[in-house]
Amino acid sequence: MRSSRTSSGIAVAGLLLAALSAAPAHAAALSPPPGYGCEVTYASADWATGFTALLTISNTGSKPFSPWILQFLFSGNQKITVGWSATWTQTPPSVQAVNPTWAKSIDPGASTSLGFQGTYSGINDKPTDFTLNGVPCKVTYTDIS
Repeated sequence: MRSSRTSSGIAVAGLLLAALSAAPAHAAALSPPPGYGCEVTYASADWATGFTALLTISNTGSKPFSPWILQFLFSGNQKITVGWSATWTQTPPSVQAVNPTWAKSIDPGASTSLGFQGTYSGINDKPTDFTLNGVPCKVTYTDIS
């Protein structure tokens, strides 16, 4: 026979597990850690099968991003051919830009600029899901004139 203490512990653990599994899995990703915030301006210019993108990353929080990694997703067949002011890698649909050695930190209130050229066919949709060190960023899209 089980003691009431063991049965109560199992019941509480079961309730806790049920409550955690009912919570949305993305809830933690919606709120950045205290002190962290970012904004990305994505400016692009397209031509027949290529494009240029200029990005500005702004630290809108009170803590530095040091070192930093910017990540985002392409929805189409976009391929980065050359990039600058970061080390660029791409595993479709994901893109990653890692800070250069000469700019390892984005301090609060500061920003940094980087960019790339790429190719595509069909439609060149704007990338989505920008994060800086895993912190979701506000994004503004503009066209290069």
